[in-house]
Amino acid sequence: MSRSPLPVRIAALGVGIHAIDHILVILIPPLGVNPGTFYHLISAPIYAALIAPLLRGRAWSRILITFLLACQFLGRFVVWILFPQTGAHLALIVGWAISIVVLVLLWAPRASRAHFRAVGSAKTASA
Repeated sequence: MSRSPLPVRIAALGVGIHAIDHILVILIPPLGVNPGTFYHLISAPIYAALIAPLLRGRAWSRILITFLLACQFLGRFVVWILFPQTGAHLALIVGWAISIVVLVLLWAPRASRAHFRAVGSAKTASA
């Protein structure tokens, strides 16, 4: 496996931070079982499992994390309304910022696009 470009490695770190955040959110009051509890318990391992494929240049992983982050991005608006505390808003803003950085790093830099294209081209050429 060739070394992943720096933007992809930083984006993978951001995905890892989101995975950890999904666990931490469950531990922060208000504690209890609600739909968000299940969402976070399911999302944490999915986000964590996407890190290796992203680093390996699997295009499907970039598309899937884009979809998941877009859904999470929109879901944060619901949380913003339901939990008007300043601490919650700060966490949401940080989450939005990390999501934007991850998406930009996975799609914008030429090195990132080449990384995901190269793996797809290598698979096509060997088939």
